[in-house]
Amino acid sequence: MSNDDDAGAELEEWSEFIGRIRYDGPRSGDPGDERLADEAVSDEFSSWGRLDGSAEMNNLICRALEIGYLRALQDVREQRIAGLGPTD
Repeated sequence: MSNDDDAGAELEEWSEFIGRIRYDGPRSGDPGDERLADEAVSDEFSSWGRLDGSAEMNNLICRALEIGYLRALQDVREQRIAGLGPTD
């Protein structure tokens, strides 16, 4: 197996792992959270400029960032952040 084959297999494993977290993980009570996460990641990702990674790697990074934003939105809505207090 070549290094390219190894890298491709590892990328596929990470992609499957992130997909499981993303689609089996954070579920929002607010349908707008998906849009907010997508917009936040798009804004963040575009500020990085051109990345030399493959399209697959860039997609993987975006999906992982979306997970973080969705989890953060859930934490805020469910007041799971110490010292935050009521959010409404």
